[in-house]
Amino acid sequence: MKIAIVEDEGITALFLKETVEDFGHSVIGMFDESNTLLDCLNSDDDIDLVLMDIKINGKLDGLQLAKKLCIEYPSISIVFITSFKDSDTIKDAKDASPLGYLIKPVMESDVEAVLMVVESFNKNHNFEDSNLVNVGKYVYDKTNKTLLLNGEMIQLSQKETICIDILAKNKNSYVSHEQLIINIWDGENNREVSLRELMYRLRKKLPYLNLKNVPKMGYFLSE
Repeated sequence: MKIAIVEDEGITALFLKETVEDFGHSVIGMFDESNTLLDCLNSDDDIDLVLMDIKINGKLDGLQLAKKLCIEYPSISIVFITSFKDSDTIKDAKDASPLGYLIKPVMESDVEAVLMVVESFNKNHNFEDSNLVNVGKYVYDKTNKTLLLNGEMIQLSQKETICIDILAKNKNSYVSHEQLIINIWDGENNREVSLRELMYRLRKKLPYLNLKNVPKMGYFLSE
């Protein structure tokens, strides 16, 4: 597997790198903050797994970054490696659907076990290969990030495009309000009203869109 390590503690990062490589995997990069990892993904998103600390540098913390990856790069698995073990943090981490949550200090056997879990998951989980996603009467092109109706492209604003991209890539699955806000407004807080206004505009512009909102759950697109 190709693995990225996001860890701001140098000793821990080096330990993870050496351990991962000892088990036959390759480390494509070591990062101590969110932006450098995102830049790497923008240039080469061929990553199977991110080992993620929660307390990192940058605009997004580890939880926010993981939720962003979960939405924008659903084929990348995430494992948290952190000293946070309180129930609130663990509950919050669930929104990123991690395949593991290891408490520091970690042992080689911990890393080996979680790598086996990720490998097994990747072998048995098939991601949608098609770049085209049917959403109601519309077709979304994931490569070009365009929404089509009867072959004609619909003009969307930048934020509308980001929102549709997120929902289409996670079709038939709930995307929480927090995850949408993190991705659309790049981690800004107190954007709940802006999100509701954005959804209102999308519903008016796209009357055939099967967009649903369930309180405390989130939004999702269906066929």
